[in-house]
Amino acid sequence: MSYFKYENINIYYRVSGEGRPLVIIHGDTASSKMFIPELKFYSKNFKVILLDLVGQGKSQRVDKLPLNYWHFNSTLIIELCKHIGISDVNLLGTSGGAIVALNAVLKQPNLFNRIIVDSFMGENLSYEFAKKIVDDRKIAKNKLGSKLFWFIMHGFDWKNVIDQNTNLIIDFSRNIGNFFNYELSNIENNVLITGSSKDDLIPNVQSTLKAINLKMKNSKLVIFENGNHPAMFSNKEEFRNLVLEFLS
Repeated sequence: MSYFKYENINIYYRVSGEGRPLVIIHGDTASSKMFIPELKFYSKNFKVILLDLVGQGKSQRVDKLPLNYWHFNSTLIIELCKHIGISDVNLLGTSGGAIVALNAVLKQPNLFNRIIVDSFMGENLSYEFAKKIVDDRKIAKNKLGSKLFWFIMHGFDWKNVIDQNTNLIIDFSRNIGNFFNYELSNIENNVLITGSSKDDLIPNVQSTLKAINLKMKNSKLVIFENGNHPAMFSNKEEFRNLVLEFLS
């Protein structure tokens, strides 16, 4: 296992493969374990870096997640790249990881090359949608499939990990709401935006991602007709081919 310290917090990461660097970022309540099949696939072509965001997976737990969580983790990504000694980095983020990826590019665009952002909720988190997430998670916590997934992602303290993130989402929606401190139109990197029209977690995801696509100068939007959340898994083969083409 490899760890580095960020803000005095031990952050877990792993590196596999050779070539141009590709950092893959998981979403809220998940961990890098969800990307093990993708690690095996992409490491044939890239130096793949996986990590667990603050308070999740094998990374150190904290008493309370920072309210600017997606900004906090975007700086983590930047510092991890410097720690490993990589530049011209490709980013692939899904769900909340996509928000982290875009924040990282807004902060330090010259560190990154091409960006893939999949199945995320756009620029804002409304209180109404935050409440829906809370209600959905209450139900999910009683479902065997969800409990097993979270246990695999985080271990025996998975309930605390999920509750901590759920509290964060409510607090963030009340106090901040906007995921980005800068306009997405500032991004000049090439960006691939993907999603599924039948996303079961994000309402109106197609129109949301279309609006994001219109804001960026060098972006391309691909909406899959089938599959659910996230598109990178529910449309795995098509998504992998898209990524290889986009990063070639």
